[in-house]
This record gives sequence, C-alpha cells and structure tokens, in this order.
Amino acid sequence: MADMDRRKDKRHDLSVTVTLSKVGENEKIPVEVLDVSRTGIGIYSPRELDNGAVYQADLTIWTGDTIHAFINLVRVQQKEEGSVYGGIFIGMPESDWSRIRVYETYVEMGSDVYKEE
Repeated sequence: MADMDRRKDKRHDLSVTVTLSKVGENEKIPVEVLDVSRTGIGIYSPRELDNGAVYQADLTIWTGDTIHAFINLVRVQQKEEGSVYGGIFIGMPESDWSRIRVYETYVEMGSDVYKEE
C-alpha cells in the first residue's frame, strides 16, 4: 500500500543550500534539499541525523539571502546511501515565510526564473 501524503502545504523544488547544526552543538552538517513548503522541508543526508531532534538551519535561498530557521525532524526513510528526512519549521518569522511564498507563486505561475540549470 502506498504511503499517504500528509503534508499540509504544497512542496516545491527549490534552488537552495542548507547547513544544519543540532541545537546545542556547533558542527555544521551540509544536506541536500529535496523540496520545501511554507511549513516544512524534505532533505537528504548521507550522514545519520536524529529523527525527532531539533536542528538550527541556515537556508541560503535563490536571492542569496540566508534564512535562519529551526527544523524539527519528524520523518526518516532509510536509503542505502543515506537517508531522506522530513522536517517542520518551528518559529519561522512571517517575513521569512513570505520569501518562500514568493517562490511558490512563481512556480505556480509556471515560471522557473529562480531555478538553477
């Protein structure tokens, strides 16, 4: 039986780089962003992360700006070469949500202006 998608918001591909650090630790962990929405993010990491833990994230977005956010990892799917994680944003200011929403609007309009080729 296929997994039911329980996401609240539509997810989009996003040209963004992200580094995570577990709250209370200084080590920066680069991850690959699979998709992002207003409420959450899908990431891939060859390194094991703690499901259920909160990570501080620095998201460098398509404009070159960095959004600082906290992500609670709520789902993990093990792969041979790493893991895919689902996380929800916690405490993100409305101004940062708006920047993500601007990108979603461009995608919905069929524009790929901000996508890297």
